[in-house]
Amino acid sequence: MNNRRGVALIAAMWLILGISVVALQFALSGKERRVLALAAADRGQGRGIALAAIATIQAQLDASARSPAASNQALAGTTSGDPWLGVDSIYSGFAMVGADSVLLRARDLGTQVNINTVGEAQLRLLLATLLRDAALAERITQRILDWRDVDDIIRLNGAERDAYIKAGLLILPGNRPFGDVTELELVDGMTPEILAALLPYIRVYGQNTVNLNSAPEVVLRSLPGINEQILSNILANRTRGRRIASVESVVPGAVAGGGRGGGNASAGTVLAQQLGAVAVVDTREVEVTVVAQAGPSALPLKGTALIQRQGQGASLGWVRW
Repeated sequence: MNNRRGVALIAAMWLILGISVVALQFALSGKERRVLALAAADRGQGRGIALAAIATIQAQLDASARSPAASNQALAGTTSGDPWLGVDSIYSGFAMVGADSVLLRARDLGTQVNINTVGEAQLRLLLATLLRDAALAERITQRILDWRDVDDIIRLNGAERDAYIKAGLLILPGNRPFGDVTELELVDGMTPEILAALLPYIRVYGQNTVNLNSAPEVVLRSLPGINEQILSNILANRTRGRRIASVESVVPGAVAGGGRGGGNASAGTVLAQQLGAVAVVDTREVEVTVVAQAGPSALPLKGTALIQRQGQGASLGWVRW
């Protein structure tokens, strides 16, 4: 009789233990789901705050692009001639969106070269300026081009699939545009030092244009048709606080519109046409990065948007998270 009571007691204890374990599992599962739900809510709220900040900047850029000064020829040589000039400082820093603070960073994309669309000669010049080694610049140029082109035909000094396999590299050439600038580290021959030197001057999206009024000297030196006299004129105008109103204005001997349509053109006009193929004198694309946080316990959310000038206005290209 006592044995039966002992067995029953042990069975009851095991039953209680089993029920407790199941209850604990349900409680933990419920807590985990609650945490996930709260995190999702925070992300949604953070995204809403970031989108509101982006929309505010777009509206401000749109209003400035429509201002009378933007189309006033008398102001073409002043900063008012390009109301978007200086967006890096105007729209960067902390700002309030309602009761929430966000961190903003705006960037004129005309200060960098698009690594996916830059021509061979311009890329070679950019690398040669940075690396001060013509042979190394040529090798890296050809390998970047081999990575982004669609074929497996190896260029002189380049590297395609077989070369990567032979070198024991795990990731082969993408034969497509770069998705991010850091993807360049996968290119054969690229070193951390070369990549670090290159990163401040490149991007992977946007138009293939460089802004003469804002691009750094390293980028200016890579432009087709550039020479020391033209570069000196560009930098002198900027040092004096004058905005460059046209490409022809910094090219000695160039005539605006000269030689177009098949007529004879002066040497200066030819240089201006070469330079004008990739150079502009106004800010046409702005990258806006927003870091928003829904609350003290929420994780920060980072979003990046592309705002483009469309005539006398601003349009939102895309937003990425």
